[in-house]
Amino acid sequence: MQTDRTEILFGPFSSLMEIVPLDKAIFITSRALRQRAEALLASSNATHAAASLKDMPHAAQKESGLRWIEVPDGEPCKTFPVLESVYHALLNLDANRDTVLVAIGGGSVSDLAGFVAHTWMRGIRLVLAPTTLLAMIDASIGGKNAIDVGYAKNIVGSFHMPSHILCDVAWLHSLSPQDLASGMAEAIKHALLDSEDHVEFLERIAMSGKALPELEAGAFKELVQRSQQVKLRYVQADFLDAHARHVLNYGHTFGHAIELLTGLPHGFAVSAGMTAANRFAVQRGALSLAAAERIERLLARFGLPTSMQAAFNLADRPIDKKALFELMRADKKRRSDIVDFVMPHAIGDLRIEEVTLPQLEAALEWLTKSASEDSTTRSAL
Repeated sequence: MQTDRTEILFGPFSSLMEIVPLDKAIFITSRALRQRAEALLASSNATHAAASLKDMPHAAQKESGLRWIEVPDGEPCKTFPVLESVYHALLNLDANRDTVLVAIGGGSVSDLAGFVAHTWMRGIRLVLAPTTLLAMIDASIGGKNAIDVGYAKNIVGSFHMPSHILCDVAWLHSLSPQDLASGMAEAIKHALLDSEDHVEFLERIAMSGKALPELEAGAFKELVQRSQQVKLRYVQADFLDAHARHVLNYGHTFGHAIELLTGLPHGFAVSAGMTAANRFAVQRGALSLAAAERIERLLARFGLPTSMQAAFNLADRPIDKKALFELMRADKKRRSDIVDFVMPHAIGDLRIEEVTLPQLEAALEWLTKSASEDSTTRSAL
């Protein structure tokens, strides 16, 4: 698949060697993934070297062969101390304008690497090798990258398109049920943005009786490609995220706040955020109750929480309405006291509508009161 500036490839991870000149590559990944990635590249006769951030911020070693930078796993890598450490590592590894930064891992690593590639010497080539479902279908697509500042998620960022994205679905078979379920939340979001046919495709997977890790490679590839095509459609229409692309934030106004307060995986928080958005839409007469319940059944079949109360139960925390609202006030889509809210009307019909902060606060009050009456959930956690 070819986008305006990115080529998306499906194939074995070792084929990275056909995409990137190894003498120009610097690999950035977590310690846990580096071991497996090195082994896969070694099977293609790569040589080895090391660059580690274990003694942040100045540790970076260059030996013969491949050059590596290790960062913390997950969201903790998207901080300014880690960012500064990566810059120091690049200096010590003699990174220049010809360097190709290769990010191996999930969405957080691709976010960090994209920001680094955009800012290092005003821009260097970036290649992404996503290893999670969430990264393959969402985080790696579209060129957006960001760093967190305190409680504000993705608040400092840029746009930097990778030259290539290499998707090896073999990585997905090694993921935990929790990681796969987290990715499925974004896959369901894309299906709801897309069409009835796409939703029915996911419903068939949910009803197949197979656990996600047991899916055949072909089914995973189709799932990933369908989601990528949906996201690319919005990215190509609005690359700089001026307005139309905001619809991809369905469920995220509530979801980001839930994620920050609970520490739940991104997809679990987005699942709760989508159900909250759906119930808000039902209350406003935009979405039918039958449609909201159908979406909740699909989310539940993949072990995802279907209410805010369920999400907070998973985190073993009470709902803090005041803290939730303060985090929602920090939403990137806010303008003064207006938030561009993604309001579902039907499958394939999600609209960006202006919602005032008082309306959002009232909705949160109603949703948390309603959710407290049903504190059960089916979850992969």
